[in-house]
Amino acid sequence: MKVGIITIHNSTSYGACLQSYALWKYIVKQGLDCKIIDLRRPVHGDYKKSKNFTPMHPGTVSLKSKFIAKIVEFIAPLMNKGIRDREKKFDQFNAQIALSKRYHSVDSIYETPPSYDLYITGSDQVWNPYQPFCMEPYFLTFVTDKKAKKISYASSIGLTELSKREQELFRKWLDTYDAIGVREKEAQNLIASFSKKRTTLVLDPTFLLEKQDWLKQIVPCKISKPYVLLFTLNGNAELAKYACKYAESNGLHLVVIGGAVKNLIYRDFTYLNTVGPQEFLGLFNEAECVFTDSFHGTAFSIILGKGDFYSYISAGNKRGSRITNLLSLLQIEERLLPVDKVVKMDIVSIKLNRKEMEEKLKLLQASSRQFLNQYLDEERI
Repeated sequence: MKVGIITIHNSTSYGACLQSYALWKYIVKQGLDCKIIDLRRPVHGDYKKSKNFTPMHPGTVSLKSKFIAKIVEFIAPLMNKGIRDREKKFDQFNAQIALSKRYHSVDSIYETPPSYDLYITGSDQVWNPYQPFCMEPYFLTFVTDKKAKKISYASSIGLTELSKREQELFRKWLDTYDAIGVREKEAQNLIASFSKKRTTLVLDPTFLLEKQDWLKQIVPCKISKPYVLLFTLNGNAELAKYACKYAESNGLHLVVIGGAVKNLIYRDFTYLNTVGPQEFLGLFNEAECVFTDSFHGTAFSIILGKGDFYSYISAGNKRGSRITNLLSLLQIEERLLPVDKVVKMDIVSIKLNRKEMEEKLKLLQASSRQFLNQYLDEERI
């Protein structure tokens, strides 16, 4: 029996890369033939535009932004060896994943759709109508086999409301699913507002694998001193202040990955800009403490971390609910730092009870695996 996953894959985003690997790897571990459907997106050089299948909000990306992106795409790798090294590491990691034939355009996947017994819409914001690519294939509308099963696992919308037109399309497309698993409570509530289809709340795919599975993927960064890890997507200065004060008060080195922080003042820090997915895992595994504004930074602080961690949601971040949802499920809301111009270090004096957290996590993992396994088991029969 064959399983096909459509998700945001082949990306140089740590989260997108690791979540797509995790869902694929988990299904393969169950003894099934599984591939990620290799549908190209505008970020890929060999992507071909379609007249029939366009983004739901094509004006989201301005012509100026597209022009700048093209310049960066072609010039930056030539000027920055670090970018080339980082991309090579992502390519090497992604090469582990079995892919379908390549679909260079949305048209091509409808002309010759891939054939599977079970189709899965995977995680990430595959159903966000503001994605800069056509999202219809991510609702599995290209599937022609009436006998095949269609489910979603931890799919995300990333919004708290949809327009009337979007609701009508979503309802039509989701009505064809056999089961819908979403990652956030907000997505569950939103779908319930316009559809009678039952949805199930499940964990991000990165939690499907055991800790040992992730440990096997680690490539050490070989940091010589005990350190605090700062992983910030947008170079958030306030979060950096928390990390710096924590490192200073505990006599620790500071390692920074992700977005560069402007005016970072700390006597003992290292900024790493060539970190691949496997080194990323290693840095979380060895850190004494983690500060992050990333959902997957939070996830791997939980999965691999050995000490404390603190999450942060910048003011105006409309996607922060996925972090608060996760912390709430595990009843560790105190891990969320307040958005305050005055950094109060007594906030980070509460020690994380990892044993209690891991016990709660095991129950949530079992429930998420059960949701997925009931459809995987059907394919094994």
